[in-house]
Amino acid sequence: MKATVENVKEVIAEAEVLGDVNEMSNDIALKDQGIDSLDVVNVYLLLEEKFDVKIPDEDLNKVQTINDIVEYINFK
Repeated sequence: MKATVENVKEVIAEAEVLGDVNEMSNDIALKDQGIDSLDVVNVYLLLEEKFDVKIPDEDLNKVQTINDIVEYINFK
């Protein structure tokens, strides 16, 4: 499945880590938008499950924003 901004936001909404994901900025780090580090891990786990991709620890710095996540999943 190809990742889009919309379906990444759906995963974040599914994780229930933030009130309104539609107000999230696509180019600001998730942690800077009010998602704490434990919740970010939950989001990554859901992303891995939904998109059938593994995000190794050494790549976590590459998936900080929604745009980063989309690019990472689509070009991995």
